[in-house]
Amino acid sequence: MKVFPALPYPQEVVDTAKLIDVIWFKKNTNDIEAVFEVENTTSIYSGILRMYDLSLSLGRKQVCYLVAPKNREKEILAQVRRPSFHDLADMELRYLFFEEICDHCEAMCKFGNDKGVLDKLAKDCC
Repeated sequence: MKVFPALPYPQEVVDTAKLIDVIWFKKNTNDIEAVFEVENTTSIYSGILRMYDLSLSLGRKQVCYLVAPKNREKEILAQVRRPSFHDLADMELRYLFFEEICDHCEAMCKFGNDKGVLDKLAKDCC
């Protein structure tokens, strides 16, 4: 069983973080740098909501990536247009396609050493 790392946040924030699929920590720290929700067949809406909740809980703008198949792009864009997400000022929401991550994985591993490498593939939701 893997142990969730000790985080420098109140317990309610840690509980919220545990709902996230993938967390990217700042190098050599337990400080959250970015979060990822992987949505293959599950609800795009609930993934965005979990990331938004974490962003609000952290009290700072959080970089959030929704990862999904390319054929779900219309659904992603439709969900971010919902009234619940009209003001996403507390998070920076982007999306990535599985297919593009797989196509460029070798190059990202070779030339990237931080999350900035993902920004070459990520698309803004707004």
